[in-house]
Amino acid sequence: MTVRSPHIIDVKRIIEGQIRGYLLSRNSQLIVVREFDGFLPAGYVAMPSSIVTELVINEPWTQMIAVEGHAGIAQTAPWFATDSLRTALKSIYEKSVNVKIECENCADSDEFGFHIGRIVALNGSSIDFVFFDSAGRWFDAPYSIPYNSITQLVVDDPYVIAFSRYVGPCPVATEKSREQ
Repeated sequence: MTVRSPHIIDVKRIIEGQIRGYLLSRNSQLIVVREFDGFLPAGYVAMPSSIVTELVINEPWTQMIAVEGHAGIAQTAPWFATDSLRTALKSIYEKSVNVKIECENCADSDEFGFHIGRIVALNGSSIDFVFFDSAGRWFDAPYSIPYNSITQLVVDDPYVIAFSRYVGPCPVATEKSREQ
């Protein structure tokens, strides 16, 4: 399918739930969408191409979002690497920002499928991630998240940005900060 910018697309996935927004980057490894929450721009959603089943142009939403004045967002490239999930995670790790990571397809996804926090280390087959809970408390130790379990990486999400202002600094030093 040829997607012309700026078109709002619905990203259908092998997992339940679709993503709606502007398609910013697409290759054999990764798809990046600037998601919309209603009529307002939300974060950048990066997902492995392997979980995407279809991209469908949503003409009514394209028109509504354009009238709302957001069509220019379709031309804004993400600040993180978009060639693969690993390079996206690496560039986010290097910026030391809080992100949302979802592992919606893993066996224990009800308990461990949604994480908000900070990447503190990159390993061969996983990342070490320190997350905070819904009360704004950081966990003391990193949690290992396998690369192949990640179904969504959400960056610059308004919820995460707002919540991050109140949780304080990440309690675990990253490999990068220990090197300095």
